Amino acid sequence: MNIDANVQKILTLLLKKWKTLIIFALIGTFIAYFFTANFTTLTYASSVEFLAYAVDEDQEFSDSSSSHQQISNTSKMNYAMKMMATYIELFKTNEFNQKVADELNENLNTNYSASMIKHATSIEYIEDTALFKMTVTTTDADLSYQIAHQLEKTVPEVMKTTNNGLVNASVEDTALKATSSQSLGYVKKCLIGFIAGLVFAAAYFILRDLIDVRIKTSEELTERYDIPVLGTIPEFEIKGSAQAKKQEKSAKGGK
Repeated sequence: MNIDANVQKILTLLLKKWKTLIIFALIGTFIAYFFTANFTTLTYASSVEFLAYAVDEDQEFSDSSSSHQQISNTSKMNYAMKMMATYIELFKTNEFNQKVADELNENLNTNYSASMIKHATSIEYIEDTALFKMTVTTTDADLSYQIAHQLEKTVPEVMKTTNNGLVNASVEDTALKATSSQSLGYVKKCLIGFIAGLVFAAAYFILRDLIDVRIKTSEELTERYDIPVLGTIPEFEIKGSAQAKKQEKSAKGGK
């Protein structure tokens, strides 16, 4: 059997089972909805956006393609953009997150760890700019806001003491306390459940057909053993016998 015939056979099989496939897909959708509604933890996010900039006009910077020269405003912006990847990696270090945790614990009289701060904070660099956003996501709206508010203070402090203070940061968009939880993503997760149910059912039918070695048609017999089929036993209609039995019962009832 060639590839096209195999594909056609599989498609024919799945088309015959389309009702069952839809049922499994709907079951998958329901399961995804149920687990999302009952086992997904609500989270709250607060974000703060920073602008990185070079601050000392008299400072000389070296570039791989040119000699030392006093930089212009455009060059300062280019330098800040060039250094963004370095600073973002700096903000992911345990040392930086420990500093944030220590200052936060001192202000709030808490005992948060650097690991907690690190896992709660994500950093997004806005491409081709010197802007970057830090988003704090936790299960508590107040905590997310407090950490983001602390980042507003700690990030500029750390940048002033790093790389001789050549690049500083200003807060362009302050943190706000989340008024509602983040979306649970019902649509996305239900769609995944729908597809998973559909794929599971299709895989089951295809696998069952592959391991079924029974010969069901004369065409399969000819294909598999390359022998001619002299004749087949026709399928007799059951309707006639069933109708005869029904008439017989009616006759007996009449008597």
